[in-house]
Amino acid sequence: MKELDYPERHYLNAALGWLELGNPAEAKAETDQISWLNRFHPEVFIVRWRIHSNLGRWETARDLAHIFSRVCPDRPSGWLCLSYSLYKLKRPVEAYLQLVHRAETFPQVSAIPYFLACYSWELGDHKGAGKWLAKWKALGGGKIIKSGACDSTELLLGCEQGVSQPAGPPASSDHRGPIALA
Repeated sequence: MKELDYPERHYLNAALGWLELGNPAEAKAETDQISWLNRFHPEVFIVRWRIHSNLGRWETARDLAHIFSRVCPDRPSGWLCLSYSLYKLKRPVEAYLQLVHRAETFPQVSAIPYFLACYSWELGDHKGAGKWLAKWKALGGGKIIKSGACDSTELLLGCEQGVSQPAGPPASSDHRGPIALA
């Protein structure tokens, strides 16, 4: 896909800065200045999805991810964001089903078995969670993450930069997840 030109690259960089400062409303104002033609550029999509997820607008985040996964089906980030949005909308079965079909398509993306383990655990399938967790570990997972957390958007989005692990440990979730099985 074509690289973003200026001034849109500036808008995107400013939006990232606002997100890092914890101000998703200002980040959204910056991405709103990006032309409609480039709103589904992969980098812009990731930032727009993060904005809506930070604002807790999971329906909008889901809609964005649904469109992106159709426009760019070869990018794991769209599918991961779609399944995670469904999970946050309290639809873990749909989240699992969306992602389980992508495990074969993206066999080297460690975020997929990680989130499938989380969803399996949430659905009460502890044996399935263990299976997905073993696959995640086989892909190099577990070297950085030591606490159970299904809320790791860093891991979820790290696949787009070719990273299999987040830069640091995710924040702990309110419940014990499958990582505790490790």
